Amino acid sequence: MANSVEDMRLSGGHPALDFVNTVDSRRNRWGPDFLGDYIDVIAFGRRVDLVSDVQAAGLKQMAKKNPAAATKALEAAVELRECLHRVFLREEMVGKPNMHDVAYIGAVATEARGRQALVNRSGDWTWAHRIEAPSDLVHVLASSAAELLTTRSERRPVRECKGDNCGWLFLDRSKGGRRIWCSEESCGVHSRVRKFRSH
Repeated sequence: MANSVEDMRLSGGHPALDFVNTVDSRRNRWGPDFLGDYIDVIAFGRRVDLVSDVQAAGLKQMAKKNPAAATKALEAAVELRECLHRVFLREEMVGKPNMHDVAYIGAVATEARGRQALVNRSGDWTWAHRIEAPSDLVHVLASSAAELLTTRSERRPVRECKGDNCGWLFLDRSKGGRRIWCSEESCGVHSRVRKFRSH
């Protein structure tokens, strides 16, 4: 069993879904929540390569200097995460999300777009996120989520793991499109063992 964002499985198939999965279980029980403080959000962002080592170190310094801003950014990150969970869960179940949730994600993602700068990397120009305040990490997360939302017609469907103590979301990349576990090695095995013992 994982204890933090550092050792949790990354089974979502996309950073936005792994972000949603920072709650260990969403089915027969809820939690624990791996985002206990803002440093956990930074650690997650670094683990899925949404920020660099240098950016992560800078965010830690910002959080230390301005704990109130870090707390506010943590709250915004959790609100974004829960909106994403509802949107992608409804995508699987009914096909249409709650528009209030989409509006919130869109507002944060739009703010994120306004915080981007045109930078030159190895001779090529590209858009990059400014990392100048704790809230900028939430913008990066929202941009990743918006990318997943806006490519629905081009990507595989999002599924909910049917494990008893899971409920994680994942991109179903299986050949037949009928995968039901976030991970065959964890929830799949546990489910078969539980079923075997019940007979």
